[in-house]
Amino acid sequence: MNTLSLPHPAPRRGARALLAGAALALAAGCASNAPATPPSAATATPVWTVSAQSASLPPGVYQGAYSATAQRLYATSAIGRPPVKESRLLAIDPASLRVVDSAVPAPQASRTDGQVQAVYGLAVDDARSQVWTTNTRSGSVAVYRQADLSLVKQFPDGAVPHARDVLIDAEHHRAYVSSPASNLIHVFDSATLQPLPGITLTGAGEAPKPMSLALDAARQRLYAVSLNTAEVFAIDTATGRQTARYTVPGVRGASGIAVDSQAQRLYVAAQKSGDLTVLDTRDGTVLQHLATGAGALNVAFDPVRRLAYVANRGAGTVTVLDETGAIQAQVDTGSAPNHIALDPQGNAWVMVKKSKSDPRGDRVVRIEARR
Repeated sequence: MNTLSLPHPAPRRGARALLAGAALALAAGCASNAPATPPSAATATPVWTVSAQSASLPPGVYQGAYSATAQRLYATSAIGRPPVKESRLLAIDPASLRVVDSAVPAPQASRTDGQVQAVYGLAVDDARSQVWTTNTRSGSVAVYRQADLSLVKQFPDGAVPHARDVLIDAEHHRAYVSSPASNLIHVFDSATLQPLPGITLTGAGEAPKPMSLALDAARQRLYAVSLNTAEVFAIDTATGRQTARYTVPGVRGASGIAVDSQAQRLYVAAQKSGDLTVLDTRDGTVLQHLATGAGALNVAFDPVRRLAYVANRGAGTVTVLDETGAIQAQVDTGSAPNHIALDPQGNAWVMVKKSKSDPRGDRVVRIEARR
């Protein structure tokens, strides 16, 4: 395990304050009240010191999720293009960063070429001690037990075409799965493990392709971001209906989304434009727009320390920002940071996918911020 902690970085674009240590980027009403020139990142001196630890993981790492009840970090991995024959669901000890358990998905019954039900997207359901995964290649979803990673249920192939992200609303017994192959968010009952009517997203023009999902449980709002139309959709989880649509001006390849329930803000990361846009959840007003790094793929917001983390897959960095938008650090993760999970203490867990030019991947990087 590699460890390095440095003092406050200079808040300039491209600064590399920390050195620590995609699978698939998956391209798979309401005009915004955006100002003509959205404010950029604040330039105040950073007040957070950020440290990072890293450890190697099996090849093909993709997404991560932290279970507060099991005190385990779970991760998915899958290697190559169809037929995908190597994939694992991993359980990681957060203290040592060591893999303590793993499971190989079952063969895909509808194929004869050895492809398995490879796992990509990931979410934990702590209410039922389960782990949900998306099987992107087969267009399916699977549920595993947290304790021993045994399979609880494998849904049929084609249940969710090109299934990408999965998100659990444990209080309302719902699992939401995005499908960039359609304009539909698929819904499952997480108690009975049965499919429910999906949620159709309606955009201003062409059909949206939903990517990442975010939940504001306090306000019963589910948010989805569209890859192809630079739009954000708000869904009332009580009715399962779309209630708002906001455009995100100036971004290309929007793919990541996170919500700050307290301040009622949305964070949108965009791959092709390499930036982060902050919106007001109440009316879609653009509050900030700032460059973070090439291939800004995912974003996570930590309500404990009130920091946002942006995984810049192309740049090989994670940008850490405070709630004012001031950059606190650029963490050099190397390779291709693909996904960020948070634990209840506010630590960020970054899944880093190996690139051809970086021999350090695949690995997990744990980022901790302190004042």
